[in-house]
Amino acid sequence: MANDFLTNDNKIALLVESTLITAASAFPIVSSLATGWTEYKSYKQTKNIKSILLDYAKRLDELKDKVDQQYLQSEEAKRLIERTAILGKEEDRQEKRKMLSEFLANASTVQLSDDTEKDMVLDTINRISPLQSSILHFITKSIIMSMGKDSVKLGSNYNPKSPGDQFFGFERELVVVVAFQDHNIDPIKSSDTIEASLDYMISIGVVELLSMRGGLVGGERLCKPTKLGLKVLDYLGTPIENMIEIPALIEKTKKERGLIK
Repeated sequence: MANDFLTNDNKIALLVESTLITAASAFPIVSSLATGWTEYKSYKQTKNIKSILLDYAKRLDELKDKVDQQYLQSEEAKRLIERTAILGKEEDRQEKRKMLSEFLANASTVQLSDDTEKDMVLDTINRISPLQSSILHFITKSIIMSMGKDSVKLGSNYNPKSPGDQFFGFERELVVVVAFQDHNIDPIKSSDTIEASLDYMISIGVVELLSMRGGLVGGERLCKPTKLGLKVLDYLGTPIENMIEIPALIEKTKKERGLIK
């Protein structure tokens, strides 16, 4: 499968090269682009794939006590490695390649090796940027600190007619924007960048708005991770089990929401 894919890719590279050569006859400035395009594409793809797989091997060694050795010998593991390499061969961002390596490493652990929906998670990780990954982690970690892990795990088991002490955790959009403004070189555009990232993350299902769970007033957006978002964090090596709850903050939140006196 990979050979066929790379062959098709080489055809595209040859087409680009031949088109640039043709264009160079009419526009000499293009001639420098036309030289060695196929070789460049092949070199870049090889470099990116090697980067992903070398980081994968390094992470496996670090996780060795948690790795499912039987899974590593399976056809499924080989298929997933191949598919990840295909997705990552054009990825020039080192941080994003590391996300793909991290996915492969955690997919190989005893905890996740039996998961039958790895491709769903891989497709999602392939679609989010390193910044969006950080936003997802920040939202989840922030909620857990002040509202507890149960508040992000809560889903279809929520009973609105008899909620008891169940409640959905959330983080305000403004808090997220302020926390990440410094990530953008241009602070004027920073809030727009973060808000647009949240819009995109909502559209692909890793973050949801609390308004989807019953409505809000005043136009304020409150965000929480979805179950898909939590799976993404698992595969990126930042599961909620490793996040810290602060009991005093959780108690304060429950008092503010009228769950305890």
